[in-house]
Amino acid sequence: MIFAFIDESGHPHPNDSSDRPTLAAVCVDANRLRALNTEIFRLKRGLLGKDQFEIEAKAQKLLNRATFRRHPEKREFVESFFEMCGNFPMTVFAIVMEKPHAPPTADRDFLPMQFRYIIQSIDRFVELNANTDLAAVMFDGDGSQLNRISERFSNWLFRSAAGRSLTRIAETPFFVDSRFTPQIQVADMIAGAIRIYQENRLHRGVPPGDPFLSAVSRYYRIIQRKTVDIPAPGSDAELWHGIYLMSERRHHTRDERIQNENDSEAN
Repeated sequence: MIFAFIDESGHPHPNDSSDRPTLAAVCVDANRLRALNTEIFRLKRGLLGKDQFEIEAKAQKLLNRATFRRHPEKREFVESFFEMCGNFPMTVFAIVMEKPHAPPTADRDFLPMQFRYIIQSIDRFVELNANTDLAAVMFDGDGSQLNRISERFSNWLFRSAAGRSLTRIAETPFFVDSRFTPQIQVADMIAGAIRIYQENRLHRGVPPGDPFLSAVSRYYRIIQRKTVDIPAPGSDAELWHGIYLMSERRHHTRDERIQNENDSEAN
């Protein structure tokens, strides 16, 4: 079984400060969950010391300029964290969104498109992975966020044609507390690094003399190597990109996944 840990950095809403909110999924084989926990615990204990080793690895707390200017132990932890991600067997999918100009619908019968896209990618990944036949989806929180994402997920999975076609997604989503679930912390840090990279348009180059953005660019390249582009069902030509840029108008559509000139791979 695959466990897919999903978390977001930034939120797609006009009032949110992020202009490239990002949803990321970290897929790990069930047999390797304990090893990942052990690796994260080892990094915290070894680099943050006894007073801080229980700190929650969150991008908002660690992936910022203050860490790189004033906290060398946290900077070393972040560096080692992404090095660990690069070496650990995991697969990453991410949806990078354009900021919506109007609030997306909060209708409980509608699952936001970014969640649809990432769940579809996980299902297709499992279908093409001969080593397993099912993915359990794990969300940060208690299910009440986004106007009860738990209900919106279930309604889409069971009531829509697209949802019912996903036969490799466990029927019940799980909601976990990120403080006690290191794998969700990995998804949080990865989503944060992708968002910062995209917001600063680092595909155009890193500003000279900026060690923070230079580090973020390196982390992004590590993450890129953990993603996979997968062929869409029924098409050898169309690819679903591991890091996918979702256009603003997709926040307001009820269409199923459509690849077109405005939806492309994030650089």
